[in-house]
Amino acid sequence: MTPSHKPGSLAVLCDFDGTIAHAQTMDYLYQRFASCGMEFARRWERGEIGTAEEIRSTFATVTASRQEMERALEEIELDPGFNVFLAGAEQRGDLVAIVSDGLDWYIEFLLKKHGIDGVPVYANHIAFEGNGFRFEFPYYHPDVPLRGVSKRHIVQKFRQQAERIVYVGDGKSDVEILQAVDRLFVKGWLADYCRQHKIEAIPFNNWNDLMVKWQEAGER
Repeated sequence: MTPSHKPGSLAVLCDFDGTIAHAQTMDYLYQRFASCGMEFARRWERGEIGTAEEIRSTFATVTASRQEMERALEEIELDPGFNVFLAGAEQRGDLVAIVSDGLDWYIEFLLKKHGIDGVPVYANHIAFEGNGFRFEFPYYHPDVPLRGVSKRHIVQKFRQQAERIVYVGDGKSDVEILQAVDRLFVKGWLADYCRQHKIEAIPFNNWNDLMVKWQEAGER
């Protein structure tokens, strides 16, 4: 997938889990359907394994079907302010894209459930096959071996056509991007990380709060 917005425009790249979705969706699926639970996710948190190993190892213990997992995903809610933000971005001519170290399948499922379409998604890929699951990592880069998606390299692609890049995120998979964008809006763990490391960033609580701070920061 290649960025297609016009030179001089603003690109807003957003994390998904904990940022747009209220829940950490991958953890939710692990806890509901993986017999190993959070074992490999905790190893990922400690930096012992990368995303690809975490996902493959955890899903190797999942016996649920796609339909069973999607019924469970119905319980996941998105921040309602995100839809409002999208409408404003469209009016301004800004591009909004989702950049996640999660799975494209559940992101697209949840976007559709909430009436959102046309938002590009950069994430790890899951294919449902008769005998289980197959995973692909199209945005992996060896410079960032512990991540399935190199968010920094996606930013570099957007740099070819966008004048400014704003990033919105909340977690550990966002750390590599902090010095690569023009402005940061952060919440949760990432807000604490930026404070501790004296990284300039604008904290927010939800997307309605972000939109207020967006205007205060002088974003058009």
